Amino acid sequence: MEPFALLKLIVLDLDGTLISHTDDSPETEIWKRRVSLFASLNYYRVPLTVATGRAYAGARRLAQIVSPQKSTPFILYNGSAVISGDGALLAHTAITGASIRSLCDTVQHTGGSALTYWLRADFSGQLEDEWPVFIGHGQAPEREFNSLTVVTADQVPLGASCVAALLWAENNEVRKRLHDAVRRIEGLSVTASGSKFIEVRPVGSTKAAALAALLRSLQIEPSRVMAIGDNDNDVELLDAVGVSVCVSNASPSAQAVSRFKTTYPSSQGAIEALDLVTRARRLWTGRHSEYGS
Repeated sequence: MEPFALLKLIVLDLDGTLISHTDDSPETEIWKRRVSLFASLNYYRVPLTVATGRAYAGARRLAQIVSPQKSTPFILYNGSAVISGDGALLAHTAITGASIRSLCDTVQHTGGSALTYWLRADFSGQLEDEWPVFIGHGQAPEREFNSLTVVTADQVPLGASCVAALLWAENNEVRKRLHDAVRRIEGLSVTASGSKFIEVRPVGSTKAAALAALLRSLQIEPSRVMAIGDNDNDVELLDAVGVSVCVSNASPSAQAVSRFKTTYPSSQGAIEALDLVTRARRLWTGRHSEYGS
């Protein structure tokens, strides 16, 4: 129990880990247990944060529930951006202009569709806004997963950075060709697992790299951090911390780098892990209070 009792930070993946499905909302009754655990862990001075593929618009409210003090930064776009609790852009990694042009050309010629995600901070460092841009074939959606309004390229302001892209194709053969073609583009990191989307980030952008920036700001050693994840885009994160936990239905790659695997899948597994830390911290605090009295 000692590794769990000595933790100074817990990093949670959202979709597939803390959240089991699209209807798994904080408004539902089943979230009461999660919120109770967040409160207990904060009481025992074990702050929590999130590391997600979502945009700020899609993660902000959940991050504030997980970390209500707003003192802990969180990770967006699977590592391409680190945002403070009050919305300041602390760090980000951008896709180069040449790589973006190659990506757009590949989608147009291979088939399928894509959303490129752009963001910009204002002069004070606060995140100003996010802009998803549709390219490719078919009808552009009015809004995307994070409830952001989809725009055209000419609506993205000067100075914005492209930090990620999502690609998809309804036809499996087209999707495979698209995946293979995008992997050959210099400057891009490509992941395709767990959903219909092909996830694209700048090369070198990982949740682990973003975590390193986050931990520097908090002055916490990686050995005192627990990460909980479920998918291939969590692998570097799980491999970078002292206590790595995957949920029981995690991908083989995530399981391979994790020290611990929960008994239960998805959010039930995350609850199981958080409950274990709460109990370990309670026992540790009780024993040391007793010895100190």
